[in-house]
Amino acid sequence: MKLGEKLFLICLVLTVVCVLVLIPPRPDSKEWLANPSPVDWSRVEDDPDQTLSLQWQGIISYSTAKAGSWIEQNLEKRFNLEIDPLFMDVNTYSRRRPLMLVGGDIPDVMWSGDPLAVRANIRNGFIMELPYEVILEHAPTYVEMINRYGPQAWLYSQYRGRNYGLPTVISTATGPRVSAWRMDWLRNVGIDSVPETVEEMHEALHRFRYQDPDGNGKQDTYGWYPDIGHWSLMFTELFAAYGVLPFEFMEREGQLVWGGLLPETREVLEILRDWYAEGLLDPDFVTDSQGRYPEARFISGKVGYLHPADHPSTFYAQEPTSLSGKTLAFHPDAQVVPAAALRSAEGPRLGRSWGGAAHILQFGRHLEQQPEKVVRVLRMLEDISKSQTLYLEARHGQRGIHWEYYPETVTLPDGSIQRAGIGLVPPYSNPDRTRINRTEMIGEPCLFFYPNILEEEFEAEFVSENVRSWYSRYAHPDWSIVSPLGKADVVPSSGRYLKDLILFQKIFFIEIIIGERPLEDFDGFVAEWRRRGGDTLLREANQMFDQLHEIYDRVGVPEATR
Repeated sequence: MKLGEKLFLICLVLTVVCVLVLIPPRPDSKEWLANPSPVDWSRVEDDPDQTLSLQWQGIISYSTAKAGSWIEQNLEKRFNLEIDPLFMDVNTYSRRRPLMLVGGDIPDVMWSGDPLAVRANIRNGFIMELPYEVILEHAPTYVEMINRYGPQAWLYSQYRGRNYGLPTVISTATGPRVSAWRMDWLRNVGIDSVPETVEEMHEALHRFRYQDPDGNGKQDTYGWYPDIGHWSLMFTELFAAYGVLPFEFMEREGQLVWGGLLPETREVLEILRDWYAEGLLDPDFVTDSQGRYPEARFISGKVGYLHPADHPSTFYAQEPTSLSGKTLAFHPDAQVVPAAALRSAEGPRLGRSWGGAAHILQFGRHLEQQPEKVVRVLRMLEDISKSQTLYLEARHGQRGIHWEYYPETVTLPDGSIQRAGIGLVPPYSNPDRTRINRTEMIGEPCLFFYPNILEEEFEAEFVSENVRSWYSRYAHPDWSIVSPLGKADVVPSSGRYLKDLILFQKIFFIEIIIGERPLEDFDGFVAEWRRRGGDTLLREANQMFDQLHEIYDRVGVPEATR
């Protein structure tokens, strides 16, 4: 899954949560939550010769897919299943699914993108408890993958010390995000290298505004059009350079704090306030609450810096749909180059990262009467986690039929350009067949039935040396700052307070940056944030931080990855 798609899912799930939170709990939910699971797992037996049916609602990236894909049939044959896949588009997931669940139409297996959605499902009695010991018994390799790439994800499926699902991970999401610069602009204003520090970035942005980088004789360019559409992108590269995650929990001296309250946050706001007063930031960013225009401003030549620009393909000038290709269509002499995370004052690079923790699979509560289905799914996921062949088939389809490895970029017989690595083969490579590719769920990376990306485990041999070196040079995991809890909404009261607090913080920070509030108001912001429910979130976050290490002990997370 591309990082842009991941961000989309995160934004979408906030809408879903708002709907779910408003659903009144089932009358028996409190009693159910107070009692242990009715399943005696020691007596559950799964006969592999018995065909089991499963309704499976997977990740929503495949809304146009249909039942009967090669991937589905392959899994059905290997694991003696009859799968009824439930594909959803955005509206169905955010509006119809909550109504389905309330009406009792609960899938056997269902995906949720966010801890708040899982907690709403627990509160309403839609999903069943799944003890850690059961997962360890039937899917130990799967557990090892979670522990290795995203152990924080164990928090996403737990509630009050009990576990209610299977976390998922994305092993390629452990590095910080990458930025893009117009190298031709930098050279035009007398700078020969990509800025690496906040001070160098300031100098470049200043020259972009005042030294006519596009050479048209007009002062019509800015340095930067910040993306404020999602909190995870809001000036994140500057905050990270000062060691801050402003919209997340951070660890300081053994305790969790909210990054937005730290003195370093105030320092960054002062810098941004000065930059705005100097005219370095395109003032239109203030009204772009959806983050629709940063890339468009960069492509059109209005600004010379963009964040984020995460994948090597972003910079493939020969591809017309890439950032470089689109920019070249407007400016034939443009040169778009990547930039690693900024260096901190102490020297090392620092950049915000999501980390590997991703989403959650859950089992409908009705499977308390058919727990053998849960065991069958666990065994399927375990086998895929142990086998490169099964993993590649579940993610890409059949080699030679749907995909192939291309050691270098090539032009295929249908005229499409296939970059080095795993790629489509004709006829699935034809851009005109994009919708068909998704409909058949073959020939594209698929996360529907196995929602984990384990590239380091199973796809390293299919990643070109150029791509590997690109990530090492521009997105090295050692530069990442990751929240100890993964997602901030794992804390119990986040559904009540977090969305309001983040919106309050975003508005307050923007008002400081554009000069509508004095910097001295920052202290008042801190007090108000805490009063509006922030103190409750901090208390719960620290309780969960202690609980996290207890969970790590139960599932065997190594000390080195905690």
